[in-house]
Amino acid sequence: MESEKHNRKKFNYTIMIVSDSPDGKIKPLCLGPTFIKVFSAVIGLILVIAVCAAAYHSSARDKAQESEQSLQKKVQQLTDENKALTAENTELNEKITLLSDTINQKMANEEALAAKEEEKKIPSGFPLAGTGVIVESSETKKNQPENDEEAEADAENQDGEEVEENKETDPIVVMSAAPGTQVIATADGEVTAVDADPLYGYRIEITHESGYTSIYRTLSNPEVALGDKIEKGHTLFRFQAAEQLLGYQIMKENAYIDPLEMMEMYG
Repeated sequence: MESEKHNRKKFNYTIMIVSDSPDGKIKPLCLGPTFIKVFSAVIGLILVIAVCAAAYHSSARDKAQESEQSLQKKVQQLTDENKALTAENTELNEKITLLSDTINQKMANEEALAAKEEEKKIPSGFPLAGTGVIVESSETKKNQPENDEEAEADAENQDGEEVEENKETDPIVVMSAAPGTQVIATADGEVTAVDADPLYGYRIEITHESGYTSIYRTLSNPEVALGDKIEKGHTLFRFQAAEQLLGYQIMKENAYIDPLEMMEMYG
């Protein structure tokens, strides 16, 4: 075996590079085996580096694509969440608007109800539950002829003390109505007086929480008692005779005012 190893010949390869210059001279360039080995090693190293670089770039590209896809998913997820939040916000705004409208409507209803309740405490109604005729008021006194006033004054001077009793200096509305017509309260309140009246027969006084007091004078028997809590429209008297009259007065903070300024003309 050793002889075979010694018999082997070593082969050397020579690479000749021939120039193609026009003078036809040949200038051989010989590369020895060592150079070829080194050159091959360098080429191999370059190829390895190239392959590694390609693999690295491929891996980096894959990671970049994965990262981009992940970002796109996150963007899509955030977009979907934003749409959901926007829809939820819109729904909440609609609920808030509805709730606000409901509250405003409730407040308006409560204010209207409170105003209506306050209005029921003001004696602005007509004191009869039917048709009546105004016999005497501030308006009729304005239109009364001077001669009638003088005649009335002369008659009062002749009657003496009885005239003083019948004289009305405070504003009053005197009305007549058919028998059976009801005299009614013009506002909610409490009956604070039921007594005899020297001019009309009986007198009912109702005090209202609004600071007003309404007074009703007529000949019929009262149908309420002292201390009764009554509502607007409650019956106080009933007309019994064709010649019967109702004297109606209003006071505000203990001062008489013209009832025509408060009275709603209906009935």
